[in-house]
Amino acid sequence: MDSASDIAPRDPRPCAPCVAQLTTRADRLTALRAAIAIETEPVVTLTHLLQLCRDEHVILRERVGDPDCQDRMIEIVARLGDQLSDPGANSTLDLAMRTALTAAFSSTTDVPSVVIAHALAQFLDEHYAHTFGRFFRDRSPYQPAVGDPIPLDFPNLRALTTMAFTSPPWRLANRLDQSRHIRLAGDWAVQYRLVFDYSLADALAGFITAATIIATCHPNRSVTEFLLPRDERGRTFPIRPVDLDRQRRDINRLIGLATQAGADIVVLPELSVTEELANELEHWVRRTDGPRVLVVGSYHHRHRDRTPPFADRNRNTALIWVRGHDHPFTHDKHSAGDSPIAEDIQPEGWPELRVHVIDGWHLVIAVCRDLLNPEAVHALTSIGANLVLVPAMSETLLAFGGPGSSLVGNCQAIVAVANNPAEWSSDTHPPSRPARAMFGHPGLTEQTITIQPRDPGAGVALFALRSTEITWVPLDDQPSPPVQDRPT
Repeated sequence: MDSASDIAPRDPRPCAPCVAQLTTRADRLTALRAAIAIETEPVVTLTHLLQLCRDEHVILRERVGDPDCQDRMIEIVARLGDQLSDPGANSTLDLAMRTALTAAFSSTTDVPSVVIAHALAQFLDEHYAHTFGRFFRDRSPYQPAVGDPIPLDFPNLRALTTMAFTSPPWRLANRLDQSRHIRLAGDWAVQYRLVFDYSLADALAGFITAATIIATCHPNRSVTEFLLPRDERGRTFPIRPVDLDRQRRDINRLIGLATQAGADIVVLPELSVTEELANELEHWVRRTDGPRVLVVGSYHHRHRDRTPPFADRNRNTALIWVRGHDHPFTHDKHSAGDSPIAEDIQPEGWPELRVHVIDGWHLVIAVCRDLLNPEAVHALTSIGANLVLVPAMSETLLAFGGPGSSLVGNCQAIVAVANNPAEWSSDTHPPSRPARAMFGHPGLTEQTITIQPRDPGAGVALFALRSTEITWVPLDDQPSPPVQDRPT
C-alpha cells in the first residue's frame, strides 16, 4: 500500500463519464444537413440518413406510424418529387434536389428529424435505386465496414417460376434502418471480411433462367473410400480419396451426366477432390456443352497466408470454375468439423465471405459446417445471400434444414447442398446413411427438401428451378463414356 503522503489529493469536481459524448444531437443534425447539401451520390446520402435512423430507432419506431407525421411526410415527399428532372433517369443528386433534401429538415418543427430522415431515405431508394449497382460495381471488390452501405438485390423470381413464394422480407416486419435496396453493415462485419465482387457480372449475365437446372454430384458410397490420417491428438488431415484414379473417372462421368441433363450449375461434395484434380476439372467450363458454374468440392492443403504474419495453415478450400473467367475463385472453410471426424484445419481469424453479384443474385459458397455456424448464417442473411452452393461431407443433413430454411425465408434464396459419402460408420459412430443432397427454394412448401436414394451408389441429383422437381440419376445405370473426359 502507498502511504497517505503518496496519494494525490482528490479532485473536488465530479468525475467525467468513462466515454465522453463526442457530439450533441443538434451537432449531429447540423453535420447531416451539411453532408446532404454537398453530396451528389445518392447511395452516400442515403447512408447518412439510414445511420440517423439506426441511432435514433427508438424515436423512429414510436413516431413513424403517427398519422400526423405521415401526413406531413406525404407533403414533403411530394415537394421532393417536383424536383426530379427526369424521373427514372436521375444519376446524381443535382443542386435543386440537394437543396430540397436539406430544406426538408427545417420545413416542420413538430415531426422528429429521424422520421423525416426515414421518409427521405425511402424516397431516394425509390427514385435512385437504378444508380446503386453502378456505385458498388465501380468499387468492386467492395469491402464494407460496420455502418457502411451494402446492396440488397432481388432477381426477377417471377421470370424463374410461377409457383407461390414464401413471403418476401419486405412484406414482413422490417428493420427501420434500411431501405429496400440498401442495408447498413452491422457488427457481423467485424466477425467476417465481407467482400462484394462484381467481376462475374458480365460473364454470368442471364445465367439463371426458368430452364436452369442445378446438379449435385455424389461419387462415393462409403467413408472407407477416404484416407483419414489421424495424429496423436485424434485430429485428421489431410482427408483425400483412397483411389484417386477411380475418383477422377467417376467425377468426370458424373459431371458428364449432369451436363447431358442440362445442368448449368454443378456442385461436387466437400473433400471429394485433391488440389490437382480440382484444377484439372477446369476443362468442363471451357466446353460448350459444360456447366457455366462448377464448384469442384473442396480439398485439404497447406498454404501460407498472403498477409502478415504469413503463417502456414492447414486449409480446406473450395474451388469454383466459371465459364468466361480465366482464373478460379476460392473459399476457405472457416468452421472446422469436429464430429465424427475432428478436422485439423486452422481458419484465419478474420475469414472472408465473398459475395458474387450477378443480375440481382448474391452467389455465395459455404463449405459444410460453414452453413451450421449461426454467426455465419446471420451474416449471410444480412448480405442477402440468395444463391448458396454448399459442398458437404456430413453423416447427417438434418442440421442443415434450419439454416437452409432461414435463408429461403429471409432472402428468397436458392440453396443446394451436395453431401458425400452415402454411408458412414466408425469406431465411435454407428452406421448411418445420410441424405445425399438438400435443396432450398422459395416455392417449396417446407422451404427445403432432401433426397435419399435407396441405392447408396454414386449418382447425380438434378434440381429444376422452375418446377422444383428432383431427379436422381444413378451412375451405375449409365454406360461408360468414351475416354475423352480428361483434358488432352
